[in-house]
Amino acid sequence: MSKLNLCIIIPIYNEEEILHSIIKKALNFSKNFNSKIVFVNDGSTDNSKKILSNVKSKKIITISKKNEGYGKTILAGYRKALTLNAEFILQIDSDDQIPFEEFKKLLKYKNQFDFIIGKRLNRKDPTSRILISLGLKIVLFFTFGKYVDDAHCPLRVMRRSFLKEIINTISFSSIPNVFISLLAKKRGSYKSVNIKHRQRYSGSQLNYFKVLKLCIFSISDIFKFKFIKHD
Repeated sequence: MSKLNLCIIIPIYNEEEILHSIIKKALNFSKNFNSKIVFVNDGSTDNSKKILSNVKSKKIITISKKNEGYGKTILAGYRKALTLNAEFILQIDSDDQIPFEEFKKLLKYKNQFDFIIGKRLNRKDPTSRILISLGLKIVLFFTFGKYVDDAHCPLRVMRRSFLKEIINTISFSSIPNVFISLLAKKRGSYKSVNIKHRQRYSGSQLNYFKVLKLCIFSISDIFKFKFIKHD
């Protein structure tokens, strides 16, 4: 079997309303690549697991795990992708707020950078989420001296060798995607690309208690990360 070009990681949590559509879109995007699509089900309580278990495509791999939150779910997907030995690892969320076709904008730069990330223009999220992202940007700048725009954007393309090198360093965190962005920026192999973003029309938003809890853990992780050797 020839080496995979791409491996796409898609975390899932209670997305039964749109999961069939997401699977179809992922397969349609990946049809022109030697690729695999890894869906990571984070302990969904709806029919997401059942829908994934009925998928017959050889391109699709499903992982089901207990509910541990977004960070651990992403890391499980990344570790699986590394075992598949794809040259590039892509990630996108399952909420359909970013079209799969936006990947094409990032892939134009895959041979020039270890890491390419989307920057959400006219972001269609609640004000609370936008303010949290702004606060994160400020904290990262004053803590590490690096301006990382939209560090948590879920549309990203990574060279496998880069992710393999850093994954153990970020595995402690509830916000690993933020630290991947930061490390790429620090090493100077980072590219941000403007992408489309649309309103979420299914599933559920995090409640305020969970948002507050995530903020507290994120700030704690940032200060822990400052004292980890990662240069």
